[in-house]
Amino acid sequence: MKRRVLSILLLTVVLALSLAGITTAQDAQTLTVFAASSLTDAFTEIGDNFKAAHEGVDVVFNFGSSSTLATQLSEGAPADIFASANARQMTVANDAGRIAGKPQTFAKNRLILVVPADNPANIQSLRDLANEGVKLVIAAPSVPVRDYTDAMLAKLVTDASYGEAYQTAFMGNVVSEEDNVRQVSAKVALGEADAGLVYKSDVTPDIADQVIAIQIPDAINTLATYPIAATDNAANPELAGEFISYVLSDEGQDILTKWGFISVRIPALPATVSVPTDGTFTVDGQILNSLSLSVDALKANYTPHTADVTYKSGEETVTASFTGASLWDVLGSAQPNFNTDVKNDKLSAFIVATGSDGYQAVIAWGEIDPDFGNQPILVAFERDGEALELPTLVVPGDARGGRYVSGLVNLSLRDAPTVGQ
Repeated sequence: MKRRVLSILLLTVVLALSLAGITTAQDAQTLTVFAASSLTDAFTEIGDNFKAAHEGVDVVFNFGSSSTLATQLSEGAPADIFASANARQMTVANDAGRIAGKPQTFAKNRLILVVPADNPANIQSLRDLANEGVKLVIAAPSVPVRDYTDAMLAKLVTDASYGEAYQTAFMGNVVSEEDNVRQVSAKVALGEADAGLVYKSDVTPDIADQVIAIQIPDAINTLATYPIAATDNAANPELAGEFISYVLSDEGQDILTKWGFISVRIPALPATVSVPTDGTFTVDGQILNSLSLSVDALKANYTPHTADVTYKSGEETVTASFTGASLWDVLGSAQPNFNTDVKNDKLSAFIVATGSDGYQAVIAWGEIDPDFGNQPILVAFERDGEALELPTLVVPGDARGGRYVSGLVNLSLRDAPTVGQ
């Protein structure tokens, strides 16, 4: 009798343990994330943190070129989340019906030029990539970093100091087109190429001592934007949403910043404008790259444009010839920090120009944007052939000279107030 009772108790324990195992197996969840290869380090850390905060959850990554990942999704590959290095490949996945909801931009990035640590081709700037015999490696067509590279080349073609000859020589020096950006950085680090174009985040600690990073001037650089979204058949949409929320959280953004990405957070701006008194003028506000420029630096670093203008100043008619940098180029080099998830967010932006005497005038972003007003507004460093001590804002289309801000000391990019609920 005792043996029978013991047997029943033992069987009960075994069944209980088995049921516990089944329950645990049922509770375990796997989140599959397709992510651009440039995200490898940052997302690995984000994934580890997410798993630590979600007991029983495993995060499995498939890192690769965004174009390859978008193709895999389009062909039905199972995944819960897609994090792309550009909007183009997210659109490919979306057009295939694989994206649920609206993608959200979660990070930004910059292109940089990398060369081997010993720099055998003595490359000092982008210009040297057109030198004869340079072995250049870039990403293959359709890979996002190649799209951004091509956009940069398109800018250089319109610059008289580079032009189409530069583009021809540049492409003639390409010895390899890689399937993803990490392969580009790896080839340069191994000394298999003289130079390569990658993202800033690709100079990771494991290759940092094997390469030299050369910054690309902001005026011709291209800002990369990274969107993320859950897929149409995520096994656990709520869990996928939690992962995306974590990526967008302050903690997630701090991790991305740590690994060389640019956060999508837009900090609140002070209500007042600070003006320099050292003979320079500054560019600040809702931008990623604050500038402090002298007239000489303005003249040396930007393509000059000349505008012959006539305008009314009080009762007087003024006629003058101004030479300077385009306002569009100056603000472009400061890299405006727009919210890419808001339709035409840039059209709610405006530039406050402040003179050394405190005089201010406002230019709407749409006035200078080539897609809209395309007005040739200048930050002039010469008037009638004579150098100016401080720049003058020149608005050629204005009938009156009220927005000709002389003694320009600050340009501040601002945004319209949000709509109250």
